Amino acid sequence: MESGPPVRRNGSEASSNGRTADFGSAYEGSNPSASANSVQKAANLRAEVRPRARAPQVLIVSLGAVQPRIVHAAAEALKELETSGKTGPSLDRPQYAFNKDRGQYHATSILRRLSSFRNKDSPVVGILEGDLFLPDAPYVIGDADRDAGAAVFSLARLSHGDLDTVKRRAQVETVHAAAHLLGLSHCTDFRCAMFFSRDAADADRKGPGLCASCRAALGLSPR
Repeated sequence: MESGPPVRRNGSEASSNGRTADFGSAYEGSNPSASANSVQKAANLRAEVRPRARAPQVLIVSLGAVQPRIVHAAAEALKELETSGKTGPSLDRPQYAFNKDRGQYHATSILRRLSSFRNKDSPVVGILEGDLFLPDAPYVIGDADRDAGAAVFSLARLSHGDLDTVKRRAQVETVHAAAHLLGLSHCTDFRCAMFFSRDAADADRKGPGLCASCRAALGLSPR
């Protein structure tokens, strides 16, 4: 169920298909099915969509051997969205999505499978250690499908550093992924969790908090 009118700000664009991906360095767009012209636009254009009703909880699942401490830290970060994170059972590494030629996992295939684990009110976010890709990108940090209620992100390019550093990056990307599912697209503020990540440096720079504009767009209390 959706509430409120579409939110637009200066230079904003509404996503038409509910898909939002964080592309590799060769790709600056926020929509995997966008036209070539839109891909060439400046990165991180504000593109809020109509927010969905607040989810009472978001399910967080590991895909393979992700450390439980990372998964639990990711779930705790969802307090930022004024919702609770629930850790689900660990799932097997998604071999069904593995492309041997690329040595990467197909993000869209994983989203299809993850969508079967969510219920009507609780979207699901998967965390994978392996590298993700979409056919037209060298890699993606994450991908989300609002209509399916599922998102996934990879730790493959975020896992260097000590455990506390990796846990914080996982929290950043969990908030980012879950907020996509609740109706936000990318933000122009590099300190906001909704600024898209191309690498660990982006995740370290922004942190797990939302900027005032993104909080307002989701109807969250101001800080």
